Amino acid sequence: MSRSWRGKAAPIIAGVISDHKGDPEKEIRKALREAYPWGSRTNWPYKVWCSEINRQLRTTARKEGDRLHAQAVSDGQIELPL
Repeated sequence: MSRSWRGKAAPIIAGVISDHKGDPEKEIRKALREAYPWGSRTNWPYKVWCSEINRQLRTTARKEGDRLHAQAVSDGQIELPL
């Protein structure tokens, strides 16, 4: 089991993105909002969740040749253990 918020968020986000492959970005983001697993959308867990969503959507868009408007964040830049 992962010991970081990002490690816990990544497979959930990847699953939602995979389940909604081919859907418009707006619908994918709505599904991701509904999938948030930690209650209140505040503090560090939520920031990591949002960062991981943007990272995975950029990666998915790059593979599919689409463009998403998101600020670049280096992998691991916002990584802190639980």
